[in-house]
Amino acid sequence: MLKLCVLLVFLTILNSQNIFCTNTKGKGSLNIFLNRQKTGFEQHLNYGKILKRNGIDMDWLYKRIKPAPKTNDSVALYRFLDHEFYGEIVIGHPGQKFYVAFDTAWSLTWILSSECHVYKNFGCLFHSKYDHTRSSEYKPDGRPSVVPEGKYNLSGYFSYDNISISHTNVTNFLFAEMTSVPYTMLFNKIDGVIGLGLQNDQYQPFFYSWLKHNPNITSPIFCVYLNRDKQSKNGGNIIMGELEKRHIHKIKLPNETIVYDDILYMPVKPGYAWTFDLEKVYLNVSKNEQVLTFCTDASSGCTAITDTSSNNIYGPKDAIDKIHKIMKASPFFLNRYTVNCDTINKLPVIGFTIGGQNFNLKGVDYTIKMSYMSVTFCISAFLSHDIKNYWVLGGAFLSEYYTIYNVQEKKIGFVKAA
Repeated sequence: MLKLCVLLVFLTILNSQNIFCTNTKGKGSLNIFLNRQKTGFEQHLNYGKILKRNGIDMDWLYKRIKPAPKTNDSVALYRFLDHEFYGEIVIGHPGQKFYVAFDTAWSLTWILSSECHVYKNFGCLFHSKYDHTRSSEYKPDGRPSVVPEGKYNLSGYFSYDNISISHTNVTNFLFAEMTSVPYTMLFNKIDGVIGLGLQNDQYQPFFYSWLKHNPNITSPIFCVYLNRDKQSKNGGNIIMGELEKRHIHKIKLPNETIVYDDILYMPVKPGYAWTFDLEKVYLNVSKNEQVLTFCTDASSGCTAITDTSSNNIYGPKDAIDKIHKIMKASPFFLNRYTVNCDTINKLPVIGFTIGGQNFNLKGVDYTIKMSYMSVTFCISAFLSHDIKNYWVLGGAFLSEYYTIYNVQEKKIGFVKAA
C-alpha cells in the first residue's frame, strides 16, 4: 500500500498541466496556439529513479510496441510517450475541457471516456475524461472503435457532440470515446487527439467538418508552425483557413523589396495520413560530400508522413542505426541515443530530398538537450521502427520547415520557416 501511495503522489506531480491558449484570427480563420510540454520520456527520466527507490519499477510500461504496417494510424500509437505539442478544446454543453494533440498522422479524433475505469485500465489515471451524460448536446452512435497496435488496442465506441476551439464550434461531430488504452498513456499528458489526417469513406476528420461549418472560408488549407526554440513552452500554432506569411523565411533586397521563399508542393498518396514520396535521405560530413544515402533504390524508394505532435524523426532500423554510428551516438534509455553536447556543431548535416529539393537539418536541429538531476545531456531526435522505406518527420524537421496542407487539391507544401 505504501508503494502504491508513493506512486500516486509522484504521478500526480508528473501529470500537472498548464493552460493553453487558443484564439481566432483573420476572416473566419481559426488560429490554434500550441504549447510544449515535457514528454513522457523526460518525465520518466526525472521521476523513475525516485520511484525505484521505493521499489516501484515502471520500465515495463515502456516496452516498445511493434507497429503494424497495415495502417498509418499505428504510427501515432507507437509515439505515445513522445507527444510534445498540445492545444485546448471543449466538448459538449456545458463544456468539458481537454488537452489534445493536433496530429497529422491520425484521421480519427478520439478522447478518453469516463467509462475508462482506472481500476481496470491504468492508462486512464490522471486524465480528464469525457462524460457524455453531462452534455445536453450528446447523441449516441454506439459503433465500436478499435485501433489495433500489436497486442495492445485503443478501443471504445463512437459518439456525437459539439467540439469548440476558441470561438469556433463544430456541432454534431463524430468522434471516438476510448474506454481502453495502452498503459503508456499513464505518462502522457494528452487526453486525446484531434486527427488532422485525410478523409476516407468511413470517417470525416475534424478539419473537413470545420470547413463545412465555415462556408465563408475560401482557402481549404491548414498550416503548421512549430517553434524551433525547444526550451520554450510556446510550441507554435496551427492556423486553419489561412496561410501566415510571417512564418515563411524571407529576404529583403537592396531596394527594400521583400522576397519570400518559394513553397514546394507535393501530391499526397491515397490513405489516412499526409503521405508523400521521399526521394532520398543523406548525411553530409562536408559541404559536398555525402557519406551515407538512403531511399535511392528506384524500384522502391521511400514514403514519408509528417507528425505534428512530437519532436521525433522515425526511420527504418537499419538506416537509423547507421545514422547513429556516424554521429558517434551511444545507446541510452528507452531506445534513445545520446551524443556529446560539445560536438553538436560538428555533427553531419542530415538532409531529405523531396520533389527534387533538399531540406537540410544541422546537428542543433535534430538533437534535444535534457537534464536529469544536475546532469545535462543531448538526445538524438532519431528513432527507429520496423517499417521498411517509411519515414516519419516530426518536430525536429517541422520546426525548420513550415508546412501547408491543402485538402481540396490533396497536396502538402514545404518551405523554410522564418
